[in-house]
Amino acid sequence: MNLVKLDLNKHDVDLVSELIYETDISLFTTFLDKNSTDAIKKLKTLIIAGKNSYGHENIYIGEDDNGNIMGILVAFRGDELKYLEEVKVFKREMEFLNFIKLSLVKPVYDRITASSIEKDDLYIGNLVVASGLRGKGIGTELLNNSFQLANDKNCKRVLLDVTFENYNAKRLYERTGFNVCAKKQFKWMGKSEGTYGMEYPFDK
Repeated sequence: MNLVKLDLNKHDVDLVSELIYETDISLFTTFLDKNSTDAIKKLKTLIIAGKNSYGHENIYIGEDDNGNIMGILVAFRGDELKYLEEVKVFKREMEFLNFIKLSLVKPVYDRITASSIEKDDLYIGNLVVASGLRGKGIGTELLNNSFQLANDKNCKRVLLDVTFENYNAKRLYERTGFNVCAKKQFKWMGKSEGTYGMEYPFDK
C-alpha cells in the first residue's frame, strides 16, 4: 500500500466523501444533514474547501499500485488546525444552521466526547477501509503508515478516539500498539455514550 495525500484532481472525491461518512454516520447526521445524500454532499464541500478537520490537506489515501483506493486516513497535527480558519470556511461554505452547529455546537461536543489534542499530537479523526477489502489487514497497514506520518511531522504520539461499543476497532488499535489513555462517559441527545482515548507514544 502507498499512502499519499488526497489529490482532488486524481482521486474520486465522491467515493472519499462516502467512505468518510461511513466512519461516523450519527455525527454527520447531527451536524450536516439527516438525509445521507445531502450530508455526503456537504462533507464533500468541506473536503474540497480545506482548512477544516475534513479538509483535503488532512486526508491521506491508501492506494494500490494501480491507484485504486484501499483505505482512507483523516489525520492532522494538533497545531495544524486553526479554529478561526475553520469558522470562516463553515460560514462561507455551509448553510446558516450548519454554520451554527459546526462552529458553536460541535466544539462543545468534541470537548465532551474526544481526547484533548496537544499541538505535537497526530490525531486520527477517521480511518476507513474500502468496501470489499475489509478484514484483510488494510486497517493495520493504515495505522502503521500513520506512525511514519507522525514521525515525518515530528509528533510525540498518535492519538485517536473509539466508542465503547466499537469492540473490533479497539482490538485492532490494541494489537497495533495503542493503549487507552482516557475514558469519557457522557449523555448526548438523551443517549448514554462513551469513548476511549487511545495513544501510541513515541520515545523521543
